[in-house]
Amino acid sequence: MDLPGRRVFKGLKEEAFRLNELYFPDFSDKILLIYLGNRNSEESVVLENVAFQVQGDKIFMVGRIAEGTTPNDWASGVITAVAWDSIEQYLVFDSLQEYMDRVARSFTEENFH
Repeated sequence: MDLPGRRVFKGLKEEAFRLNELYFPDFSDKILLIYLGNRNSEESVVLENVAFQVQGDKIFMVGRIAEGTTPNDWASGVITAVAWDSIEQYLVFDSLQEYMDRVARSFTEENFH
């Protein structure tokens, strides 16, 4: 139920937790593909085990760079934080394998004519 004066993010079961009177989904066992408003779509970020944190009065999504998602895996496993207010869009995947399978679909020969 939505309560007046509270922002509620829906779509991922009832697995939400409270953070300073805001409710956020539980992404702890998910893979997130994050598009940032201040970058082009090729500069997306793929995180695993994401949690929300308040740092310096700002909300951040904090997680690890997922394996196989950066050139030469130079950043795999590194913890990073993305400011919530810089996110344009995010996609949620149940596993890294699901993410990889869907990315592979986008690289078919038909897409390179």
